[in-house]
Amino acid sequence: MKKLNLALASVLAFSLALPAFAEGTKKNKLNTNLYEQEAKDSTISGKVKAVREVQGDTEVFIDNPKGNSGPYTLPENIKDRANLLKILQASQKPGGGSVTMSIDEQQRIKSVESSGGSAKSSSSIPEF
Repeated sequence: MKKLNLALASVLAFSLALPAFAEGTKKNKLNTNLYEQEAKDSTISGKVKAVREVQGDTEVFIDNPKGNSGPYTLPENIKDRANLLKILQASQKPGGGSVTMSIDEQQRIKSVESSGGSAKSSSSIPEF
């Protein structure tokens, strides 16, 4: 009789513990991101505080209360670079409007839009 009670108690304990153990061993989902994700551009808006040349690069700082104010780099090989510089310098002057810049992950400027007009550049920027 004692052996039967012991056997029933162990079967009962094992049957109660088995579902709890099975729940803890859930399989992880497979990672389907096998390839590197494409970089997404972000936009920054504000009034230009400074445009300066430093060691051959053009750096731009903006007054951005929501986040990072710079420096952002204007690449040498960007399409319509002279027009983009004019827009940035016009925003820097007193009474100048704000600009919206599209930037990549390396803080390089890809396009600039002013409140009065726009000068976009969709040229590809080489990776360094």
